[in-house]
Parts: sequence; structure tokens; C-alpha cells
Amino acid sequence: MGITNRFFVLVLVGGVSIATWMARPGNASQADANTKVIELSAKKYEFTPTEIRVPKGTHVQFKVHSVDEPHGAKLDVYPEGAKDKSTPGLVFDHPDENGKVTKGTDQVLDFLARAPGTYDFKCAKFCGFGHDRMKGKLIVE
Repeated sequence: MGITNRFFVLVLVGGVSIATWMARPGNASQADANTKVIELSAKKYEFTPTEIRVPKGTHVQFKVHSVDEPHGAKLDVYPEGAKDKSTPGLVFDHPDENGKVTKGTDQVLDFLARAPGTYDFKCAKFCGFGHDRMKGKLIVE
């Protein structure tokens, strides 16, 4: 095997290792074929869409884009009416990002929709007198 062929094999093997590493579940910030990307538009007192449905077991990438001023989403991790609070139904890759708002940056939340139910989300930054009406529902089927 010539030096060129050895280099090619080394690059190919290295590329497979990198591709395998990127596909691991712990690297959920990388959207892949198993990820449902949801674009959410936020403007004063409303989200669009207000109701979102995903199948149980789906990895979700929730992208919140603010149209007029800084907004963000905070999702409940337990479904409506849940009595058992020992295991959350939504499992976040970075729990500290749920509800975090950074001016000038779209919010991106990566999570696994593990348990069926209805999960409320609301605006994470006070935006005026209609702020309490700014909410929606994520339904895991």
C-alpha cells in the first residue's frame, strides 16, 4: 500500500470516528434525522404557533425567535396534572437554558419528549401588561 493509500485509509477511519462521535445522544445540539426542529416566533404577547404536537420519544430542538424585543420560552418539565414529580417528562440537554433569555440571540432548547402529556410553555421575560397571556402548549402524543 502506497503512502497516498495509507493516508486515505487513515482519513477515512478518522472521519468515521468523528461521524460516530457526533451521532451520539450526548451531542444533542447537533440536529440530525431523529430531531424534530420546531421554529417558534415570539412577539409581544404571543407565540406562533401556540400549540405544537410531537410523538413520544422525539428529540426536539425548540428554536425561539424574538420579532420585536427579547422573549424566550420556559417549558414545564412535568405534564399538566402530573402527581408524580420524581421523573420529568421533558428531559433537557442543558436544563439551565430552559427560560434563559439573551438579548440579540435566538433561544435554542434541546430536549427529549419522554412522557406523553400536555406541557405548558410561557414567555420567560416580562414584556408588558399582556405578558401573562403569552403562552402555548406542547403536546406529546
